[in-house]
Amino acid sequence: MIGVINYGSGNFLSVWNALERISSKISNIQNPSELKKCSHLILPGVGSFGHAMAKLKELNIIEALQEELLINKKNFLGICVGMQVLATEGHEMGVFKGLDLINGKVNLLQADLPNGILPHMGWNELTGMDNSPLFKNIEYDATFYFVHSYHLVCSENVKAVKSFYGQEFNAAISKDNIHGVQFHPEKSQLNGLKLLKNFLDL
Repeated sequence: MIGVINYGSGNFLSVWNALERISSKISNIQNPSELKKCSHLILPGVGSFGHAMAKLKELNIIEALQEELLINKKNFLGICVGMQVLATEGHEMGVFKGLDLINGKVNLLQADLPNGILPHMGWNELTGMDNSPLFKNIEYDATFYFVHSYHLVCSENVKAVKSFYGQEFNAAISKDNIHGVQFHPEKSQLNGLKLLKNFLDL
């Protein structure tokens, strides 16, 4: 069973619709007890780090989620802000505590581009896809769809896939059973569906 954590994120429905194209075993998770029935967990995310953490706290799901990932080793995929909140803390409109599942911080992109254009929005290529099982059978020149101004800076060794927008940043990370992508697979057409299928096959 694939559990999609529904905490009021704007892209919940688009992630759900993408998953329906590759699986019939999807569950809408809004209660901590529902995590136990799932082998795979997905945390979507659109918006700010602090807002996402506040919504997760409202669901009273943080402690149960940490237990499922760290002790029960459930496969996890965080998408966009869902990846960022894996960090120790986020520095977006203040400093906010994250899930602390990845030792690191979420900082503003220092985009060295004309007019400092943010957010980073649109299609972009990746490097180092061999570092992650999420990219199995995906062509090296594949592009994925990004919409973000902040990025996760890891302070520990993780398997990282990179992209570049004014600076190099982590486009995807993997640490044991915990995975995250900064881009939106649900908006990345066929390659996004391939990535989601690879996650479900873990």
